[in-house]
Amino acid sequence: MYYSMTRELSEKIETLLSDLLVRAEADAVFLCDRGGNIMAQKTTEHYVHEENIAALAAGSFFATRELARLIGEPEFKYIFHRGDRTSIYMQHTPLDMLLMVVFGKASNPGIVRLYAEETVRSLAPHIEKIAGPDETVGLNIEIDRSQEPFKRATEPEKTG
Repeated sequence: MYYSMTRELSEKIETLLSDLLVRAEADAVFLCDRGGNIMAQKTTEHYVHEENIAALAAGSFFATRELARLIGEPEFKYIFHRGDRTSIYMQHTPLDMLLMVVFGKASNPGIVRLYAEETVRSLAPHIEKIAGPDETVGLNIEIDRSQEPFKRATEPEKTG
């Protein structure tokens, strides 16, 4: 079953992501579905392959569920990938979505985790409004790409 995301919900989600971006001193914050489709994002850095980053992150994160099961855990709630210059924090949200925070050396990983967890708790009631209280896993949201919140710039087609 598919649901529509209202403008009001989109604006609330974007406000929460903006707040997380600032408070965590992050470079980017993405909210994506299980397939890695970006539902909302806020960034201070431009990443050329944002869709690929989100898809790979979602694949990596949701693959760990099986790994968790194999070692006797119901799931891993979050994952950190720490690099020399840039790190990624990923956390499961209600309705099988993924919150991903990309941050640099200036950010404190513990603060990133704290604010990400707060954001996930704040997101939950807003996301549940579109799904209803009985549907908590596997939400599919239909994106109307003609609407303002989802408009993306596209590269001009190359001819020749």
